[in-house]
Amino acid sequence: MVDLRDVKVFLFDMDGTLNMGDVPFEGAMETLKILTDSGRQVCFVTNNSSRSKYDYLKKIHRMGYDAAMEQIVTSGMATAQYINRHYPYKSAYVLGTDCLKQEFADYGIEVKEIGEPADIVILAFDTELTYEKLFHATNLISSGSVYIATHPDLVCPSDKGDMPDAGAFMELIYATNGHRPDVVIGKPCAPMAEFVFDHCSASPKECAFVGDRLYTDIKFGLNNGMTSVLVLTGETTPEMLFKSDTKPDYVLDSVNDLRKYC
Repeated sequence: MVDLRDVKVFLFDMDGTLNMGDVPFEGAMETLKILTDSGRQVCFVTNNSSRSKYDYLKKIHRMGYDAAMEQIVTSGMATAQYINRHYPYKSAYVLGTDCLKQEFADYGIEVKEIGEPADIVILAFDTELTYEKLFHATNLISSGSVYIATHPDLVCPSDKGDMPDAGAFMELIYATNGHRPDVVIGKPCAPMAEFVFDHCSASPKECAFVGDRLYTDIKFGLNNGMTSVLVLTGETTPEMLFKSDTKPDYVLDSVNDLRKYC
């Protein structure tokens, strides 16, 4: 654990940490500005693969923080880089949104459609899911296509309630054909950490990860050599933390408590 006063790069989860839906938590954007003004690097690291980096940049601007594109990291971006490095020139069927498909295409990955064969099946957070899309994915996986999940989150918090996320559909696919992903990219897994360190040009000891979930955000920090900071504005309650074997380095009521370390 590194003293937060010595951290050079603050990596933030979004939903449940900085905002809920499209609404930022009170004071959160001002806290980001204070960290930036203190000379710290601020980046946004989200498992939510339903949107592209362009969507997230616009969202953060709407919430009141003047972010640059290089401050955005999504599990979709990390998945695309992983495929280019480990499965170059392979085609992919994306169980995801149209904007995620476009992001993969922007990385030079051939994206297949329903009814077409594909070397890889990518399971993402698909808010445009149809039964036909899901059925084709399960058939491809059963037929031997490489199976990659962008992230393992079971639910995505929103201002309308918890939404079934990619992890929930991982369980559905397992119940259908007995297959688990060959690799999971997003938090808390190593491929996401490797992408983040490369993207931010930082070492693990220089980074603190700030999030609201024990099984993704806090494990991401602990498993990959970063300082872990839990905020109690999202999924994790004090009772959940007490019962969990996963213990963060710091526990804060909200991101605004980071101001005391500037």
